[in-house]
Amino acid sequence: MMRFDIYKGDELAATFVYGNAPRYYGATGEEIAALIAGTAIVYNFWTRETELAPMSERADWWAARIISAPLSRAGFILRPIFRGDEAALGSYGVDRTRCLAT
Repeated sequence: MMRFDIYKGDELAATFVYGNAPRYYGATGEEIAALIAGTAIVYNFWTRETELAPMSERADWWAARIISAPLSRAGFILRPIFRGDEAALGSYGVDRTRCLAT
């Protein structure tokens, strides 16, 4: 499972789980949706390729599209949730020690 939770401060603004529709929460979630939609050029860190609005059928391009958005400039923090974290942290837990600012 590949999952990203995006926060503004302590407020959960969006959750992305590969293979599922994204979940946006409130006005901050709408802001995230607009930032991602407005990011035409996407850099894939795994393949070192750049694409113009790539499709997200592959997990690496799906993640790259989210990571390439200017989220940190808008005050958001992207927190990846790694396989197994949910069981260790409880169903609503977030491992705040694993943090990736975009």
